[in-house]
Amino acid sequence: MKSSNCFLLAIAFCLLSAVPTIYANEIALMEDDLGRSINISSPSERVVFTMENALKTYYAVGDPENVVALKDDKWMRRLTEDVFPVVDPNFEDKIIINITGDQLNLESLAKVDPDLVVLWASSPDDPNIRAINDTLKVPVFAIYVNSLDDVYRQVDTMGIISGDTDRASEVKEIMEGYVKLTTNVTDQIQESDKPRVFWMWTDIYGTAGVDSGINDLIDMAGGSNVMKLAEEEAQDLEHPVINQETLIKLNPDVIYMWYNEDLDPEDIINGEDFLGLRDINAVKNRRVYEISNPYLFDAFSPRMPLALLHVARDLHPDKFQDVDMNQTIDQYNVDIWGVHYPSMAKA
Repeated sequence: MKSSNCFLLAIAFCLLSAVPTIYANEIALMEDDLGRSINISSPSERVVFTMENALKTYYAVGDPENVVALKDDKWMRRLTEDVFPVVDPNFEDKIIINITGDQLNLESLAKVDPDLVVLWASSPDDPNIRAINDTLKVPVFAIYVNSLDDVYRQVDTMGIISGDTDRASEVKEIMEGYVKLTTNVTDQIQESDKPRVFWMWTDIYGTAGVDSGINDLIDMAGGSNVMKLAEEEAQDLEHPVINQETLIKLNPDVIYMWYNEDLDPEDIINGEDFLGLRDINAVKNRRVYEISNPYLFDAFSPRMPLALLHVARDLHPDKFQDVDMNQTIDQYNVDIWGVHYPSMAKA
């Protein structure tokens, strides 16, 4: 009788000890990218994402079932062409948070009863943060990426939000390994052999300052941000806007365009609207390139290593001529999301 009771108690203890690892949620105190302290459940089980960068990271780490809604805009719609519907079969059904301009619709947000909202914001006074906190009383995690270190930190963040810190560590190791495909080469390039690069955002004369994630990308890719030669006031801005006269004076060796629906590199080289740039080195030597796929080569997401390699190959084609870019892209997407690219077949 005594041994029977001990046996039953042992079974009960084993069952009880197993429950917390499966069902229990911990409350985690986190600091978001704006330095705001927020309490979240880890794992969070009803998360709303309103930006694709962070969503890429979460889908590399966490359970898609815990994503309950996405922002309804053209960027999210275009994501249906990417790996997202393969990773999350319910992806398209989750695009239900309405938006007008930059303002999220609180009614559509309230209907999904989130326990966490992840959004992009550059200030703690962002109106969406204030509206969600004041009206819905739901914790908001603000994402703001201005360095490549922030990209790695975002992986750690999604590890806590998803409750899977082991997978987050694995994703970071994968990313760091692919980054070395580029930096093992570019770290050997002499400063005198690095082309001066002007990064061209979609506002044409808006560019990447010295204190920015794109500056990091250019450096790691074996280039030198031409804004290092600009006036100090412009250097210190994350997104300085210069004029044509200043660009001519800086005379970059390379112009690198972010994805632009209205312009192609050929427009910069031969277009009537850019006749004033004909004498700068980048145009004379036809060294104008573009990030043609903003999803595949998104430097502020887990695909940063692919963006880095893409830029490095344009800056130093002779040093990366043996790299099979298509094979690298495919294997990277398999390693991070378990999906072949561009076939979108599950690995």
